[in-house]
Amino acid sequence: MDPRITPREKEVLTLMCEGKSAQEIAIILGCSVYTVRTHIGRLKDEFNVYKDTALIAAAFRNRIID
Repeated sequence: MDPRITPREKEVLTLMCEGKSAQEIAIILGCSVYTVRTHIGRLKDEFNVYKDTALIAAAFRNRIID
């Protein structure tokens, strides 16, 4: 699998892996919670998963996050 994610999606994913909530990520990145949730939804579609924990596991499995 060769996931195609944007640099911003990678930032969101990295912060998720650090245990940040969507609201915390929005504050850190200076965007709305809605925008963060949109990024998370796109990431879930890209990795074909439904849960946040499965998304994080897929990120490590695909070496997106170290």
